[in-house]
Amino acid sequence: MTTSVDWTYLQKELAKPFPAEVISWRAGAQTRDKKRAQALPYAEPRVYEDRLNDICGGNWSVTFKPWGDNRIICELTVFGVTRASTGEENEGFAPGTAAEAQAFKRACSKFGLGRYLYDVPIQWIDYDSEKGKLLETPSLPARFIPQVSLDTTPRLSTDRAEAMRLELEKLGYASLSHPALVEHATGRKVATLNQLSEAEALEVWSYAKRMQAKAA
Repeated sequence: MTTSVDWTYLQKELAKPFPAEVISWRAGAQTRDKKRAQALPYAEPRVYEDRLNDICGGNWSVTFKPWGDNRIICELTVFGVTRASTGEENEGFAPGTAAEAQAFKRACSKFGLGRYLYDVPIQWIDYDSEKGKLLETPSLPARFIPQVSLDTTPRLSTDRAEAMRLELEKLGYASLSHPALVEHATGRKVATLNQLSEAEALEVWSYAKRMQAKAA
């Protein structure tokens, strides 16, 4: 039993803004007197990795390939679909690492992940050109801050979700069919099993067993 991934739902989840506290700012273009600079928002690669882990579980991977003397190609695969982008070395600290981070985040944006950061309105901030730092920390507009969820229901641990995945596969449900199975059983859309509560997991398991019995 297999079905395609619900990409509309998946990309919607991936595209949600990151928590405001993980957003940092760097200086972009500067005024002629170098006293003000554009404030550009960004998040570290680990923030992107955390989002992929939360939404896609183990269904994503990444590879890097050299391209020319100072560029890198990142190939990001999510649920079997691969999209790629490039990054370039710079003259700062650890240029190779910076190129990987740039390529990775650009590839992520092709799945909608972190793309919203390109849409944050430009803000001009006082700038210390000698220290190369912004003198203020900008604020994100409200529409770029995720809504606080009041749902405190405990979710399945990674180990528990993996155990459930294996048991469902024994029943004949391939991993790609799990989101559809959950929707049929609970009426709720999820991208991965670790987004389920324990009660929902039991409901899904009971539904899967019933469907197996009917098919026998």
